[in-house]
Amino acid sequence: MSHLRIALLILFGLGLGLGNSQTYNLKGRVLEKAGMKPVPGALVQVAGGSLKATTDTAGRFTLSGTATALSGVPIALSAPRFRDGALWVEAAAPGQSVRVELFGLSGQAVSDRLYATAEAGVNRMDVLPPKGTDFSGFARITTGGASWVMRILSLRGPEGLHWSTASGAPDQGSRALPVAALAKAASGNVDVTCDKLLKKTVAFAADDADLGDIVLDYPARKLDVGAPAIYGAYVLFDGGKGKAAAQAELKANWKDWIPAVTGAELAKYTAARDQFKIAKDPEFPADTNRVTLQSCCSQLWGYDDIQAIRTHGDAQLHVEFMGMGEYDANENANAGDAIDESPRKPGYYNSGVYLQSRYEIQVRAFSQDKNTLPGNHDLGGIVDDYAPTANVNRPNGKWQAYDITFRSARYDNAGKKLEDAFISVWWNGVQVHKNRQAHGSATGIGADQHSGEPLGPTLFGLKLQSEGSDVRYRNIWAKDLNLATAETNLGY
Repeated sequence: MSHLRIALLILFGLGLGLGNSQTYNLKGRVLEKAGMKPVPGALVQVAGGSLKATTDTAGRFTLSGTATALSGVPIALSAPRFRDGALWVEAAAPGQSVRVELFGLSGQAVSDRLYATAEAGVNRMDVLPPKGTDFSGFARITTGGASWVMRILSLRGPEGLHWSTASGAPDQGSRALPVAALAKAASGNVDVTCDKLLKKTVAFAADDADLGDIVLDYPARKLDVGAPAIYGAYVLFDGGKGKAAAQAELKANWKDWIPAVTGAELAKYTAARDQFKIAKDPEFPADTNRVTLQSCCSQLWGYDDIQAIRTHGDAQLHVEFMGMGEYDANENANAGDAIDESPRKPGYYNSGVYLQSRYEIQVRAFSQDKNTLPGNHDLGGIVDDYAPTANVNRPNGKWQAYDITFRSARYDNAGKKLEDAFISVWWNGVQVHKNRQAHGSATGIGADQHSGEPLGPTLFGLKLQSEGSDVRYRNIWAKDLNLATAETNLGY
């Protein structure tokens, strides 16, 4: 046990059993921190016991029943034991608390004392019933959330605690305390666990406690290439299950983005459709199970963007991208710091990740010289709004990642904007934007402006831009958040 290692000593042939017949009626609700939404399927269990429940779709649970087999700690062969009028326990550290309760045979409480160990190792604690009385009943020893219940067949007050086997036949049927003895005196811990969330332990002080809302936090995670989807996230593109699965994923999750245009402008969008393809992953060229979403190779720049069908407001997003440069039929990356767009060089690439189809995080060839900082229209920038604070660019043909926390702009019922959007961005694990107040200045629709949706309260999905060069995407996922304040510096 982390606090106090306690075990049973079989003394004079009497088996001292582990157990607790306490009946509980505990209830509560489990939420996850990022979205403050219910967590269905979480396991809730009395610490060290067998009583457990699973949360329903609303995150609620009820632990109703008897907790048995309280044995969630290591067993040693030294303590607890009664000897010479005292309880002997072995402590892992000084000051560890030990609660000792004595109950009569009918369940009535006789004594309840809290002790603290003086030192690490074996400690003696004087435990006596009221002076001058004889006692038959039970002793319950509780520490660190686990309990041991012992049947004491005979206790002589003036002489201290003694075991008696009553003619050598221990009563094996009465090792546990009667339920009535613990009806309203229970205390302990409840452990709550759920995959992809951190375990949480909550204390309770009564057997019928309402534990209220239990909020589970997220474990620290990798903010870079290969980051798995966090709890509650939805996957927009995986790429790890082969071409057929990826094609189905593309069809189910994405659509061609066509803004509200007509005439010749609409014809251009129609002509450039379906340029996003499923292609192999250049990192694993021989692995047919690993594929990518490829933006290539329409020369009508900005007319072949795709938009996620599922819309998002406040969200955590992860997008991995790889710049390849000019399309190469052999799917080789074109090397070089091809910054200049005109004249275009083989290593030049251009695309973009649009939050809510409005706010672009730039994906565009740039120098790999860490001393050369990108501008607000360069790689890593919130386009035409903020330049990244660092250059962590990787060469063409290498995967890169954006981890983004986004808070949507706020509007009143009449459609008037009350607050701008806020964005934080981690680029290849390095935070390059911290809670930026984004204005959407690059947003607009027109003959010469193919950016995204106009600003407004209507929600749209994530958008990927096609700009006539070979850019690959994979491992795209998002999680809806509920950010009460304008704070996005959260790398869930």
